[in-house]
Amino acid sequence: MSARGILTCVIIAASIGACERKAPAKPADSVAQPPSPTPAIQSAHAPVTPSTWDTSAGPVMFVRGTSISEAYVVFPTVTDSTPSDAVHFDSALARNTTVELFQRAGGGDAAYIGAMAGGEWNADQCIEWPAAKVQSVANGDATSGWNVAFLKGRAKALALDTVESMAHADSAKLAADITRLVSTVPNDTARTFRGIPFSVRTAYRFTPVTGVEAVVADVVRTLNQEANPLEEHTLIVGERPAGSNAPFRLAYREVTAGSDETLESSDVLAAVAIGTPARINLVLAREGYESNAYAMLERQADGSWRLRWTSAHTGC
Repeated sequence: MSARGILTCVIIAASIGACERKAPAKPADSVAQPPSPTPAIQSAHAPVTPSTWDTSAGPVMFVRGTSISEAYVVFPTVTDSTPSDAVHFDSALARNTTVELFQRAGGGDAAYIGAMAGGEWNADQCIEWPAAKVQSVANGDATSGWNVAFLKGRAKALALDTVESMAHADSAKLAADITRLVSTVPNDTARTFRGIPFSVRTAYRFTPVTGVEAVVADVVRTLNQEANPLEEHTLIVGERPAGSNAPFRLAYREVTAGSDETLESSDVLAAVAIGTPARINLVLAREGYESNAYAMLERQADGSWRLRWTSAHTGC
């Protein structure tokens, strides 16, 4: 998967990488507390955590693989607690079908998914989603850039504006607004990082509903200890009335901290509307040292956001 670059200015999050990894990383400590990852494979007697996937999004989700012409086929009903002998990849759900492709800038382009192949669910060796070839419907060639795909008609695109597309003064102001928002959040329990300045690693501005301006960002603090360097990542969603200069209101916060071997961070892949009435979701890639997963943040009617779903962690 993609490497995490930490810059003091806003950059675009890298596309998801080429490999799927293995054991789940340290769970996040968040305002909307996500469930703690459990071992990828448990005994047959352990309870299986049910999936919280929104079935309106379809029975499978596709994520860009090692290239734009390859997709990992994610089966959302499989969780970290699903026993390996209970995992079955139904190729009929993804074989020879049409999907719509999404990226941060929007999407909706149609593509064709070929036959599904591969896939392994063995905790002692590899835990991997199956893969399929992706081709443009228009000409059969490889598709243009994309991050995530859903079966045709299951999702609609929302555009995420990168701060790099803004004028310098606007991007600097947005970065300042984001760091002010995260630094004024009460109950900062991370004593190790107190006093260390925040830097914005990634940030995107978007309109989840009419009249609302929102921002989603990954904000970082780094403790450069020679023997044990540590990082803290804070994923936040803030909202305010569109067109105003009012401070952002905190709508979601999720904090992860640790060393390179324990840290899990998140990159935003796309924003989509699912179902009727439309439910706004941010699609995330979770990247750990030896694990990777995907997640959906969903906007609630009161303007708050919650972690709706997290996939099983995968890797070799």
